[in-house]
Amino acid sequence: MFYKINEQDTYIRNLIAYIESALEQDDHILLIESQRIMNILRDELKIRLTKEQMKSIQMLNNFDYYVSTGSFQPAIIFDHLSRTLQPFFDKGISVRIWAHVEWGQQEGIVPILEEFECEADRVVSELGLYLVCAYDHNRLPDTLEERLMKCHQYIMSENDIILSELYGQISQSQSSERG
Repeated sequence: MFYKINEQDTYIRNLIAYIESALEQDDHILLIESQRIMNILRDELKIRLTKEQMKSIQMLNNFDYYVSTGSFQPAIIFDHLSRTLQPFFDKGISVRIWAHVEWGQQEGIVPILEEFECEADRVVSELGLYLVCAYDHNRLPDTLEERLMKCHQYIMSENDIILSELYGQISQSQSSERG
């Protein structure tokens, strides 16, 4: 699911609702988020959740997660994701993922992010996972937003979840570039 973040307070409310819904269904949560939002979220969740429920949430700093090598590299990110999820799979624990995607200054980032997101959609579908990929609206070029709508079946807004009319409409040249 693609989420374009327009307003931080609403974003945090939606993130909390996602977490609470997952916990109600005995799912664990892997949260890949900015340190600033994790700090706000921890304070809010401590009020709402038990200590036992808090243990079902694994929080990772998104900047460290996405650009630990100095640039946004999908192969390394997927390897890290696989290693992070494996303990859940080994124990038969259902997990949902919420990822706030951010990157540093990087030349040619749009096609890299598109490749990353389309591969993430494929992996999530194969594994039967729930995944929200959130992007800040002020960092999201129009061309990337349209491409993300092609890679994600659902689009989450501040108030709604809708089917993407562009889902799966990846051009032949784009799919052949990915090989």
